Amino acid sequence: MGSPPTCSLVAIARRELPARVVASAAGTDARDVLDTLAALAADGLLRLGDTGWTTAHDLVAETVADGLDRADRGRLHALLARALTDDGADPAEVARHHREAGDSRAAAEAFGRAATAALDAHATREAAALADAGLDLRPAPDVAAVLLEARGVARVVHGDIDGAAADLSAALTGPGPDRSRRRSRLAMLSSGARDPQAAADLAELALVEAGDDPGARALALETAAILDMNLGLTERAADRAEEALVLYRRLGDAQGVARILDGRAMAVFLDGRIGEGVALFGRVADLFAGSGDLLRVVTPRSTRGHGLVFLGKPAEGLDETDAALRLARDLDSPEGVAYACWHRSEALSALGRTDEAEANAREALDVARSLGHRGWTATAHRALGIALQTRGDLDGAAAEFTASAVVAADSLTLFASWAAARLAQVALAQGRDATAHIARARSIGPPLGHREIPGPAPGGKRRCGAPC
Repeated sequence: MGSPPTCSLVAIARRELPARVVASAAGTDARDVLDTLAALAADGLLRLGDTGWTTAHDLVAETVADGLDRADRGRLHALLARALTDDGADPAEVARHHREAGDSRAAAEAFGRAATAALDAHATREAAALADAGLDLRPAPDVAAVLLEARGVARVVHGDIDGAAADLSAALTGPGPDRSRRRSRLAMLSSGARDPQAAADLAELALVEAGDDPGARALALETAAILDMNLGLTERAADRAEEALVLYRRLGDAQGVARILDGRAMAVFLDGRIGEGVALFGRVADLFAGSGDLLRVVTPRSTRGHGLVFLGKPAEGLDETDAALRLARDLDSPEGVAYACWHRSEALSALGRTDEAEANAREALDVARSLGHRGWTATAHRALGIALQTRGDLDGAAAEFTASAVVAADSLTLFASWAAARLAQVALAQGRDATAHIARARSIGPPLGHREIPGPAPGGKRRCGAPC
């Protein structure tokens, strides 16, 4: 009937195994294993499926597995783990065999590789579950850090900002490039959701910890450049982004290059060069899509739609924000939903579809609040205010713009400027003095934030406000 280990290996695998994997695990010549497998099939114990050999019935697998003592079962799981690793099998499957073999470190390491692979495939809920499985094994700090980072990234996508921050903070173990990379992730997490200045401080630490490692230094520079831009340090932001771009190109990191170009597009947009920004955002979205980084497509696609609204092309802008919102929903990204709903609401208001605009704005507000995201909460209030302003409910609009200003405070400068400019528009429409609001709008934020300030623009032309 053949050697018992061959049948036992197939039984505990619980799936179809190619003969080469069975031979590798058994340490037997492939021809001999094929003869044994064929004999076991003739005896009605195994069968050949589409992708390999498996037990003829579940009952056979259960009977063979139950007949093994714990030591034999563990030994066979270890042999299978090694053979499957050599064969390039799913690391999650390898992890389970290591776990059954009692090798918790190897199992946790494999769960870490599986979680990272799931993130790359945008299977973020699966990634979180795999990281949990690895952490349940109570691995050593270096292995736990990998699992915590993977779970933290997955939690970001699904809006668990507090959980993500806790995981990434706990993953800051040991010096060097890995710590730098995790600190950069933590800085980006804190940038719009919490405190931009604290995030900038984290990015500076990440730069120091990166040392001479080109990948870690590129990510730290990228992160620091984004935060500098948000804080109005435009020259330093540009210098750091350029250095990061050089490093990413040297490393052949297409996604890194695309992220830097995305930041460059945002810098152009914030500078008020909207037409140029719209063109760049379209290119960046295509670059992210081409590199397989689908989650990052949402932001440039949606921002491109917002730019088109500013350019007086709200119908085209709505098409872009529609596409971004569909993708955010498909990828189960609450932050992406909040972002795209904000932009979609403004496009709908520009088209006079105020009921739909209000519904999108309220969805954005609900999602942003549930995430604890300051930035998108401020912009959701803005979108709702614009919908009410367009409808003629000036008191309601003023309340929303005031709420946006309170959330933005002094640190989210673009949103603070926008809120003040809109409050000035409402005040003038109600016959009230807008001097203080106009002064506030002019004193803070980038040029993009000043477009909505009522009054004459350079050259004597009227600035665009809500009625435009």
